[in-house]
Amino acid sequence: MLDMVASQQQRQFGLDKRDTLPQFCLDCDVRFACHGGCPKDRFTRTPDGEAGLNYLCPGFKAFFHHIDAPMQFMVERLRAGEAPADIVQFYAAEDAKRGRNEPCTCGSGHKWKHCHGSVTA
Repeated sequence: MLDMVASQQQRQFGLDKRDTLPQFCLDCDVRFACHGGCPKDRFTRTPDGEAGLNYLCPGFKAFFHHIDAPMQFMVERLRAGEAPADIVQFYAAEDAKRGRNEPCTCGSGHKWKHCHGSVTA
């Protein structure tokens, strides 16, 4: 296994993965997390028409933008020597302030009471 991981083919794969990213990926604010994804999934085009965009890109962007604020909250807690699990109380307090008929914070377009604010969610 170690020989395979250290092989020239594996190193070349990593370099090709990095060096074949379209400019759209190179400029992306969430590339630190997805790194362009697997090359086998890079078969769509960027908004500018450049080939080589990962077809999961819109989902990656939505996910990593969605979790940014909670992750920053937990980082701040860790740096302050506090428990990152404090996020549970923070969101419970925020949810308690939210009206049942307000749009859900997940962006689904549903009302809070029919989405993440429902008892069955």
